Amino acid sequence: PGTRVWRAAIRAAHYLATTYPPNYSNNGSSNEGTKMTTSLLELGCGLGVPGMIYHALGGSVVLTDQEEVMSQLEKNVEMNFTESYTSCPHHDNDYESNDTENTSKNDRQKATIQALPLNWSRPSLHKLLSQTTCTSPTNGFDIVLNCDCIYEPLYGKSWMYLAEVIDECLKINPKCVVLTSVERRNGDGVDKFLKRLIDEEKHVGSVSKILEDQGDCIEMYLCTGCL
Repeated sequence: PGTRVWRAAIRAAHYLATTYPPNYSNNGSSNEGTKMTTSLLELGCGLGVPGMIYHALGGSVVLTDQEEVMSQLEKNVEMNFTESYTSCPHHDNDYESNDTENTSKNDRQKATIQALPLNWSRPSLHKLLSQTTCTSPTNGFDIVLNCDCIYEPLYGKSWMYLAEVIDECLKINPKCVVLTSVERRNGDGVDKFLKRLIDEEKHVGSVSKILEDQGDCIEMYLCTGCL
């Protein structure tokens, strides 16, 4: 993981660029008279190519993965987006004491890109929201993306934690759009992940298959909150 661009990521990048362009906003905040950039959170981003493409098109993006891949990811992002890359120091204090609600609207009108570590848990998501300048803790993200993050032979049952983070994103912003793009493989655990989203996560309103490419074994699912 984190060393190549999978076909599922390429299809997801194309879908986002054509269906949810970077002027798309769904957080329900009062933005009359202003044009906010779309905020996108990429989970388990690896090389982060879909998120970087979305930022190049004008969106504000937070790329996330495990701590051990952060060094190379940060270098790649900073090298490609020198002017819009925003570094963020790690905070040792409780996330509630760092209120990015004070981030000005002018700041959120500027498209930025960040690379931050994220363990898939609800508290870690809130800590990330307190650190990023792309959005605020109360607005959450417009779009959440994950590509090929579910494969039990390699990642075990980490899809359970992925489902929890998705649920928390939808709790914060029920209008958030969650895109899951996967290359289907034997015993991948995708069906169990989808079942958990539908049956167990309280803030998931709907899960629908929006693409099935049997030739490349690519499937994409769109998840929305309870409105």
